[in-house]
Amino acid sequence: MKTIKDILSQFGYIDSNQIKELVEHFPHTKVVIQWGGLPRERVAAWECAKRIKYVEDNDIDYVRSVFLCSDTTNKLKEVFAIAE
Repeated sequence: MKTIKDILSQFGYIDSNQIKELVEHFPHTKVVIQWGGLPRERVAAWECAKRIKYVEDNDIDYVRSVFLCSDTTNKLKEVFAIAE
């Protein structure tokens, strides 16, 4: 739960350590990958690292950020009673 609260305190942005934690406890949580040039992709947390590795290893693009979509962020804030 601490990881979820940390992500929410970062406005939904997720770092590489936090994504590992999400995969372990909430693998089907949808996250958004923002690429340098490609359109954003919404994928399950468990496939996020694999997708990033594939795109970067094949020199297709680079990842700019990974974050929770606003709907998910708002729902989690409601559940954890975190004020805006």
